[in-house]
Amino acid sequence: MHKDTLPTRVDPFRFADNNISMQGHLPLSGMTRIAQSLLSTEGLVEVDLHFGRDEEKIRYVKGHLETTLVLQCQRCMEPYNYAIIADFASGIVGSVKDADRLPKRYDPIMSEDGNLNLSEMVEDELIISLPIVPLHKQNECKVRIKQDFSSKEIKEVPKDNPFKVIELLRSQRDKK
Repeated sequence: MHKDTLPTRVDPFRFADNNISMQGHLPLSGMTRIAQSLLSTEGLVEVDLHFGRDEEKIRYVKGHLETTLVLQCQRCMEPYNYAIIADFASGIVGSVKDADRLPKRYDPIMSEDGNLNLSEMVEDELIISLPIVPLHKQNECKVRIKQDFSSKEIKEVPKDNPFKVIELLRSQRDKK
């Protein structure tokens, strides 16, 4: 398949049985779940997928995706570009029972009705590739945080004696 917009839905079992590979792109604008984390949904995700069966006859889809997302830096609140280049390998299953039997090298991808939504699958991979807290690299951010922790700035805080209470109780007892 040439590099074009990928189909929305495919039959992953048939694709795996026929060793089908496909390359193309998917628009970010159609990915509503990740849109909540983005400043802009303009752009495309370049996707390379290969469906097949491994030596254990497990159906899989292996993929590679590349895109640049526009996130909001949580330090300066300005937009920044975040590049994602990710590879994934998913075992194609039809039930939770089948998913439990997959080897650890595969993440399960469920296809109960014999269809797989490629956009949702790619969106899932993008979501797990997002940073926990989106931040510019420190030298690129407009907000500068002083990180000089010299000994002059660190003040010793006097600590209370934990046995002071016992001393107080003894003195009260002795007064009686």
